[in-house]
Amino acid sequence: MLIQWSDRFATGHALVDQQHQALFGAIQDFDLAVTGAGEPEAIQRTLAFLASYTRDHFATEEGLMMRCAFPGLALHAQEHANLNLRVQFITRLWETDPARVSLGGLSRFLSEWWSNHIQVWDAEIFTYLREKPLPVPGILPSGPTLLGI
Repeated sequence: MLIQWSDRFATGHALVDQQHQALFGAIQDFDLAVTGAGEPEAIQRTLAFLASYTRDHFATEEGLMMRCAFPGLALHAQEHANLNLRVQFITRLWETDPARVSLGGLSRFLSEWWSNHIQVWDAEIFTYLREKPLPVPGILPSGPTLLGI
């Protein structure tokens, strides 16, 4: 299993953490299908899920960034757009010529991208919100209770 949810990925925002956990679950299903331990249909299902769910998840994050006037919004939104374009390209390629898609490579890419994105890019948002508290629903106070929620 390439990626597994743990407290190191927790942002302290209940909805964002819930969405991240759902994404991790989809990537785990995909990885199991790629290694032959899961359902083969999980490959197409994961690609479809990623195409729609990442748009919804990114809208959640970008909405938070707008509401708190996060200074890194434009760059973060570009990072989101880049992944959306990659997912769209890979999905079209899978639908037209699946032999050209390295499923193991895609599984590693998704695991690494999400791990890095949450621990670096998303961490910046929630560090900013803890340092500059604003009345944003769903943001928890800073402190040891943040992890694991």
